[in-house]
Amino acid sequence: MKFIIETCLPRQDIIDGTFNPEIFTANLSQVIRHYNGKAAIAHSLYTDGAQFFHDATYPTEGLKRLLSDVFGRLSGDNSFPAIHRLETAFGGGKTHTLIALAHLGFRGRELAPDVRDMLPSQFLPEPGEVAVVGVAGDELPVHKPRGTDLFPYTLWGEIAFQIGGENLYHQVENDAVSYAAPGKNYFDSVFSGRKILIMLDELAQYSARLQAARPDGGEQLAAFLMSLHGFARQHTGVSVVLTLAGSTDAFAKETEKLAALVSKVRGEEISHEQAAEMTQKAEKGVISVVSRDATTVVPVHAAEISSVLSKRLFASLDLREAEQTADAYMDMYRIHSPSLPARASGEEYREIMRSSYPFHPTFIRFLNEKMASIDTFQGTRGVLRVLALVVRSLWKKNSNCAPMIHTSHLDMSDARTVNEILGRTGGGDLLPALNTDVGGPDTSNLVTGRSYAQLADRKNPHPQEYPLYEYTWKTVFLHSLVGRAEALGSNLFGITGQDAFLSIAFPGLTPPQIETALREIDNSAQYLRFHQGRYYASLEPSVNRALGTIRGSLRSEQVDDLLASTARKVVKREEGTFQVIHDVSAPEHIPDKTEKPVLGLIALDADQIIAEQFVTTAGPNRPRIHQNMVFLLVPKIVREGSRVWDTETAIQAKDMLNRMDALAHTVLAMRKLRKQPENYGINLAKLLENEFDHRLKEREMALITTVTQCYDGLCFPSASGQVVRKEISTGGGEGGASVIEEIRRLLKSEGELITSDMALTQETAYALTKRFFEASQTPSLASVKENFACRRRWPILENPSLLDQIIRAGVTRGVWCLFRMTGQNEKPDKFFSQETGDIPFDIDLSEKGWGLITLQGASQRSWSPIGIDRAKVKTLVAETVKQFEAATVADVIHQVKEQFGEIPDRTVTEVTKDLIHDGKLAVFSGKPGQQEKPPDLIYGSGAIAPLVKAENILAMPATIAKRGWIKKKTETFMLSGREGAARIIPLLGTMGSLYVRGAKSAIRTLEMVDLEIPGGGRLHLTLENVPAEGMKKLDELLEILGETVRQGDRTEADLEIDDPDETCLLIQKLKG
Repeated sequence: MKFIIETCLPRQDIIDGTFNPEIFTANLSQVIRHYNGKAAIAHSLYTDGAQFFHDATYPTEGLKRLLSDVFGRLSGDNSFPAIHRLETAFGGGKTHTLIALAHLGFRGRELAPDVRDMLPSQFLPEPGEVAVVGVAGDELPVHKPRGTDLFPYTLWGEIAFQIGGENLYHQVENDAVSYAAPGKNYFDSVFSGRKILIMLDELAQYSARLQAARPDGGEQLAAFLMSLHGFARQHTGVSVVLTLAGSTDAFAKETEKLAALVSKVRGEEISHEQAAEMTQKAEKGVISVVSRDATTVVPVHAAEISSVLSKRLFASLDLREAEQTADAYMDMYRIHSPSLPARASGEEYREIMRSSYPFHPTFIRFLNEKMASIDTFQGTRGVLRVLALVVRSLWKKNSNCAPMIHTSHLDMSDARTVNEILGRTGGGDLLPALNTDVGGPDTSNLVTGRSYAQLADRKNPHPQEYPLYEYTWKTVFLHSLVGRAEALGSNLFGITGQDAFLSIAFPGLTPPQIETALREIDNSAQYLRFHQGRYYASLEPSVNRALGTIRGSLRSEQVDDLLASTARKVVKREEGTFQVIHDVSAPEHIPDKTEKPVLGLIALDADQIIAEQFVTTAGPNRPRIHQNMVFLLVPKIVREGSRVWDTETAIQAKDMLNRMDALAHTVLAMRKLRKQPENYGINLAKLLENEFDHRLKEREMALITTVTQCYDGLCFPSASGQVVRKEISTGGGEGGASVIEEIRRLLKSEGELITSDMALTQETAYALTKRFFEASQTPSLASVKENFACRRRWPILENPSLLDQIIRAGVTRGVWCLFRMTGQNEKPDKFFSQETGDIPFDIDLSEKGWGLITLQGASQRSWSPIGIDRAKVKTLVAETVKQFEAATVADVIHQVKEQFGEIPDRTVTEVTKDLIHDGKLAVFSGKPGQQEKPPDLIYGSGAIAPLVKAENILAMPATIAKRGWIKKKTETFMLSGREGAARIIPLLGTMGSLYVRGAKSAIRTLEMVDLEIPGGGRLHLTLENVPAEGMKKLDELLEILGETVRQGDRTEADLEIDDPDETCLLIQKLKG
């Protein structure tokens, strides 16, 4: 699909700008005078027959039929009708058709090459062979003054004069100057022996004026027409073509004009009612005669109108592209069929679009059915003038935005176009609506320099930069020019949503987009509105116009106050994690030494701040103590020292400020109008009907959302010690829940916030160890708490109570120890470590004297029990259970203590739980030697024993398999403990080469702990589920380890190989 400027070529005078729309105002009388040798004021397009047919005439079916009938009759063929009436119900072609008849009547065969596609050449007369009569009934006088007297001037006298001049007129003068219809002698004298073409235009108006001049004027005219028709039917050389334009047509709609014409004839004031009565009486007889005798011809049918118009405006059209364009439109219409009138989905509409090309059918319908219904628009002539203007505008702008020409493409910013449309429709009073809402010739003089539609297009631009809002609102405006007197009582007034979609939409500009523009009318249009299913323009007081007036009266202080109060809603003061402070613009606005971190919301009017000053000072000459407790929420419109403020940033800030300012103006205006609508000519019922309260709430929420989104920067002390600014993204909403969540998310991701779900984790404890003990092995809890508030490298706590939980969790996990010492004693009054068990809940850690100490520091001071080798304990537990096959937990603990020495029971049970989880032990309730399977047996890799009690029974997997409680597992080769280390370490360096030579055992588990490294240090090695091929690849690594590490006093090893193959070299070496 291409744009029309690629497929159509307008006539040169339109492109050059020399086109004169007045060429379309020619009438029949001007052409008749031209042929009678009088000066012609009509354009040569109408007076030059060849140019007329070649450049200005489209051969419609009605025109071709009429030409054949008329000139066939004049050629002597009685089979053709003698009398024709032109019917112009579809909007045009009447005058053009009469002029075509006149040219052929005067010049005949001279024009044969120009009309060869319109009628057979044998029908054409020789030039001068036919007497041509053309009478315009709206121009023909009913009497003329002669001295002091008025003498009748009749239609039959005018006909005689045009046929035979003054000589013939004098021959029938008695009949010519009599209002009485002439008799047979007149017709014999005037018509006999001649070929005559008689064209009588606008007979209805003439009959009305004739009736005013003489009481029986209408009757006499009807009598003359009856005689004329009878003569024509009986004589082949006479053809009559006439038009009426009766009281049901445009003329009678202008009752004021009718009364003036009749009054002029009568020489006295005639009321509208009297004039209408005279007209109806006069027409009655005339219409009866014409309807009975004449054959009706429609010069232009509805489907041909676009072709006729295109012929007069374009030099060439690409009709193949018309097909493709129609297809593209119909594809779009099918997709959006629920939004469009039913007719748009049918195949018939495709043909209408093709034949209308390059004009969209709705545009032609708008001009021909709406605009042309106004008499002053001058029907088809007015349509042509408007179309010429829109074509010239599109080509002048070289506009690549029109696959077809729509109503919306009228250039209403062009004064000439506006004068043509508003001037001829009487819509001049709507000019303010055009300039303010749509965009007119004076829009640039507005304060904003743009219409509301243009502002909407700028605010929400179309992806392809089509002026969506201007197109849509312009269409609504133009459809408001007709039917204004009856308003919504007229079917012509305004436009429905479905019709608007069809009128405006084209591929690339879809109905959903147009619907967005229509919805915006309720929000910002001053004169356009939607009511009872139709969109239209109105000068009545409207809600939006009242709001516009109020907006203009608001003071800047009122707007600033509203924005400030809205900013206070971004985050509520009672928020849990932070102490929230609003309207912050200086360091002294944020208090020091608070229990909770302070979140300061920088005021919207702060202009510029340096965030570091807020962190380091609490006011002039007042260093801040709690520097880690300051967090600043900064709006994007405030310049912050660490932020790069380039051109793009400044533009974004300005745009945000404008958005907030506009919303604040709207909210204030709506509140004021809601409070006193009567002050602005609006009643409360109209507000409620307009869903005003809902719109007000929506705008208030939009203001809160926009202000919230403005606060997009969080400044805070980072782990580096520097004050940094990070971007946050919030969806808005009163109360600030989303803002706080976004802040929490950011601080957690930056490691700046410890939340309740993080407080008890191993990761948090280890991360804090460096902070807690960076200055001392034995920091007091009071100093730790103070450091959270003062040291900028430290994180903050979600809740002050989390410190107690963190301290307890760190002790339980063996990360640090807790003590309390009140004097210079050798040992503390109280001491807690992982080995001593949990800290009692009744201990108040906020009391003086409590401190932390590292594990190393506690060991150096001999405050903690001797360090326990958990790996060794695990080996002892496994070996003890293996020795007994099954034993109680209490017995196992006893045996381990016998071999290991004093050790907390808790340590043994924790190690036991690890062995159960690894699938190396089973646990159940009952007796060690029982043979029946216990119901609570827990066994298997990954198994979890909730609580290991002293009376529980522990058993080896082999034991429970032997008793039939589980299916016997695959045989496993196992080594463990120091014995395992003694067997494995000598083979470590050659283990990989054994696999290279053919060893094939898969290593389920190989874990070696506390391998000593010469020169200091220990190594742990763990292999899991390594196949033989994998062991080959570890050859070099294992060789290096074999040459490097050695077995020490604490070195142990665990090895498990499933399905040991006695032929495997590794198995042989290990058993060797």
